[in-house]
Amino acid sequence: MHKKLLAALWIFPALCVASAQGAPRIKNIKVAISNPAEHPRKAADIVISIAQIRKVAPDFTPGAMIVLASDASTVEQDASAIETEELPSQVDDLDGDGKADELAFQIDLAPHQTRIVTVSYGNQDRIWRLRGHYQQRTAALFSRKIEGLGWESERVAFRVYFDSRNAIDLYGKRRATLQLGMYASPDYTYHDESPEGRDIYKVGDAIGIGSVAAMVDGKTIKVAEVKERKWRIISSGPVRTIVELQYNGWNAGGKIIDLRSRITQWAEERGFTHTIFANSADDLEFVTGLPAKTGIEPATSQKDSPATWMATWGEQVVAPGATASEAVPGQQLGLGIVTGAPNASFKDDGKNHLVDFKLSDGAQSWYTIAAWDQEGSNRRVVYGNRKDQGQRQSLILPSDAIRSREEFLSAVEEQAERIAHPANIHIVSDAASSEPAPADTLVPHKTKTVEQAIELLRQNIDRTASEWAPVLQATSEPVTSHSGQGFFTEVNNVTGEWQRQNGYYWTGSFWTGELWQLYSATDDEKYRRWAELWGSKLIGQESLQNHDAGFLYYYSSAMGFDLTRDAALRASALRAAERLEQLFNPKTQLIASWSVNGDDTIIDTMMNLQLLWWASEKTGDKRWSETGKKHALRTAAWFVRPDGSVFQSVHYNPGDSRQSFTLRGAGEEAELPLANSVAPGQWVFAHTHQGFAADTTWSRGLGWALYGFSAAYSETGEPLFLATAQQAADYAIKNLPSDAVPWYDFDDQGVHFRNRDSSAAAIIAGGLFRLSLITVDTARAKIYREAGERIVQSLIDRYLTPVGDNDQTPPGVLRHGCGVRPNDAMLIYGQYYLLEDLLWLKQHKRQQNSPSAAKQ
Repeated sequence: MHKKLLAALWIFPALCVASAQGAPRIKNIKVAISNPAEHPRKAADIVISIAQIRKVAPDFTPGAMIVLASDASTVEQDASAIETEELPSQVDDLDGDGKADELAFQIDLAPHQTRIVTVSYGNQDRIWRLRGHYQQRTAALFSRKIEGLGWESERVAFRVYFDSRNAIDLYGKRRATLQLGMYASPDYTYHDESPEGRDIYKVGDAIGIGSVAAMVDGKTIKVAEVKERKWRIISSGPVRTIVELQYNGWNAGGKIIDLRSRITQWAEERGFTHTIFANSADDLEFVTGLPAKTGIEPATSQKDSPATWMATWGEQVVAPGATASEAVPGQQLGLGIVTGAPNASFKDDGKNHLVDFKLSDGAQSWYTIAAWDQEGSNRRVVYGNRKDQGQRQSLILPSDAIRSREEFLSAVEEQAERIAHPANIHIVSDAASSEPAPADTLVPHKTKTVEQAIELLRQNIDRTASEWAPVLQATSEPVTSHSGQGFFTEVNNVTGEWQRQNGYYWTGSFWTGELWQLYSATDDEKYRRWAELWGSKLIGQESLQNHDAGFLYYYSSAMGFDLTRDAALRASALRAAERLEQLFNPKTQLIASWSVNGDDTIIDTMMNLQLLWWASEKTGDKRWSETGKKHALRTAAWFVRPDGSVFQSVHYNPGDSRQSFTLRGAGEEAELPLANSVAPGQWVFAHTHQGFAADTTWSRGLGWALYGFSAAYSETGEPLFLATAQQAADYAIKNLPSDAVPWYDFDDQGVHFRNRDSSAAAIIAGGLFRLSLITVDTARAKIYREAGERIVQSLIDRYLTPVGDNDQTPPGVLRHGCGVRPNDAMLIYGQYYLLEDLLWLKQHKRQQNSPSAAKQ
């Protein structure tokens, strides 16, 4: 936008703001989880019924949800958290009707800490792009090889003999792996020593470890005489495993009852919860317990214990071998039972140390724990170079086992506290809702006019130039992309202060672009002097740049030449165009983003084509625009998905059939070995640097595409470019949140990262404005224009300081840009494009039907 088009400045009324057309795809329910104890709780087990969730969210979708947590203790604090922690979760169907009944997850809690958990749910296609892959950490199986039903965590495995013994037995683990499948495999001998684990216990004719029995007339009655036994695996997942045993017609000392045992084991835990259900059996005395071993006496809870417990510790690990019965000298095993059953008491029948209790409302529960001092003795992890990993060479970490009686009794007492005082769970949401915008955008505020917003930006620009010009002038070392002081990219949202950086980075010309824009709009020579001062530091370095030569020299040298006719600026801009041409690879038909013969291009490069269009116009040489057209055609084919969303980066075979690729992101590089047989010039894989994932849509990248393809159509008239720009525009409009300022990623709507990106909003608005002028369909053009106006009005009312009467941040700060998540700051390019948008609106309010406007 040049001087001749911005001569007159005047105020027009505030833009009409309507609600965004796109509906939120993700809704959230807030839950407060609290630790009532004075001790920390690692991996507290949390269960929330789906019915309870649906009381506040009737449309809750258990099959498409994510659980996340912040360290905030209130919903208000949680709204200010920038980043969340995803908690592995699972939903379980307890009754087998195909519908979820419970949501389960684990969370770490400090003493007396409350943490806000967010349950996000909604569109399945979107949720499963965001949801992590959770490692399988519990398992269950039924196998004749192990003589019944087994369940396990990474620490320990159990099995119940599916016959008249009905005893629960134990497998110890030297490695934190899931091992039941190995034990059940043909010809594997699980009694023998193994670097993984083995059967380490001999139940004998006891009732087993935490099994159920009855006590009738002083005699222990096993669940032996049963008319029908059934088993089922309810769930087996990353968080917990649940199995059930059904005993129909159990003769419990002359009383015939139907008994159901439900066993639940959570990830990382050394034990399981055993819950029994029975009808018409509240008067029956039930028992559970531990096998009695010679020389090992049980410890029991005292009256002041929060729950009743019994534990044994000593040499009760059976020697290897299927027929062995002797204990291994020196190896210790702890076994324990913990129950919250009222009036539970201890008994002993010679074969078992017992805890007896009665049912309460037809049910009762207890927790069984087992700790082998050899647990983790082969805690191997894969670490090292590629050869090390491929050959399974790695590290053996120190064992994290419980090693002493004192440690074991402490673990038992901790479990007693967890049972007696479980974590408190409170759904604090009254209804499901989308994640809110930043709190400082939601305060009461006055509507700003476009002219008022321009004035605020001008004040900020004047303040910045006055402060930073002396810094730039005092810099003794040469200023390059990564050295020297005087350029800046990020502003603190609160203080309004620019963060110091080394060099001009890729963003340096947006500042000179702002100065040229104000010079064009005001004829004030100070803006020209400042623009020439900062722009002079870039001149002469054109050949050293990557694809950002387009950004760096279009908004400085090219724009400056158009306003001053300075031949040096023209020459600089043309050298930068030559650099882009050097980066163009005829095999891929793309400008490589980082170096000649590079293996990737990013969507941002569409914006750098502006320099090529300019060069063709100034020189009359069409080779520049032809290069730009080829790049845009390939970008449309490779980067833009059918729904208008975009990839950020595509890697390809540049012609040398390379098998290793450079990944870039957050200022770092990494080499990715990737064997492939892709033909020269063809796509190998997509990648993302700044969005959430390669299959999500980084909002600023979509802005680059929308703006870039709109400009490409204006310059070339290629119908595909118009169609592509419209696809991107339609996607943006459909997916904008209610305040029309996108999240940093259109898919991650405040789920993992709570970053809005005001810079993306400003770029998208600019693309929409340009698209509104080149779209022939007047109704569609109106939609684009109005959507751009909604975005800009939201930016200047809610994000551009001051917002509200009590805002102490200096004027003209466009808050909440996101360069690289989770950074949250004003970004220089966000400020530039907002200024450009506002000046465009002033011009096109006055000259709405000007035929010359289509290329601005």
